[in-house]
Amino acid sequence: MPSVYFPNLTSSDRILILSGDEFHHLARVARVRVGDVVKLNNGKGMLARARVMEIGKREAKLEIDELMANMQFPAPYAIAFSLLKNRHDELLVEKCTELGAGQFFPMVCDFSIRKSANDSRLERIALAAIKQCDNPILPVLEQPTELKAVLVKAREYGYTPILCSELKPDLWLDDLKLPAETKPCFFIGPEGGWSESEIGLLQQENVTSISIGHLITRAETAAITIAAQWVAYANRLRTSGTK
Repeated sequence: MPSVYFPNLTSSDRILILSGDEFHHLARVARVRVGDVVKLNNGKGMLARARVMEIGKREAKLEIDELMANMQFPAPYAIAFSLLKNRHDELLVEKCTELGAGQFFPMVCDFSIRKSANDSRLERIALAAIKQCDNPILPVLEQPTELKAVLVKAREYGYTPILCSELKPDLWLDDLKLPAETKPCFFIGPEGGWSESEIGLLQQENVTSISIGHLITRAETAAITIAAQWVAYANRLRTSGTK
């Protein structure tokens, strides 16, 4: 079933007019016809099934058949990651969005390959990902900044920073026995590793360090791995998924 991003969708809507890029994709790429059913996603916790009533040259008329509102993740988490080369951070954003990450904090670290990001491209990738997997929450993408500022901002949002590294090879996510209400922000370092000053800062800030595997992985693989581990951990606590 084709999925459409409709940010202005509300619980009182019954008849909608779709235009712009989403209409173009629906009509020219997905090639839907009158009578077909599509899924609408407002990225703020609401999904709907709608039937195509009319298709014009520049817009389509849709009628909502079913509405699913107030869908939120009871086990939210965030990913803080160093900007990566060859657009590998785009893969990170795509797959972690599919795994329900609610926020991303790009970092400019001492050994970062890049110092800036194509914000609009990352936003488009996250948007495509929620449509692909019917994730009702469009994640927030923060502006790239240095490690200390990210630690401050993550805590302001209510996240608990957790470092994913080789510093504690025998300590794993499950060992932390995190309560269900915990909102972790997993910190993923650059390909070149953390500098001594950054490690000192993380220790000074009492950031817990855990291992995510016995092998050394690329940064994007590390982010996807800990995202999957958190989803599995939260499922065991019966807090993951949407409701």
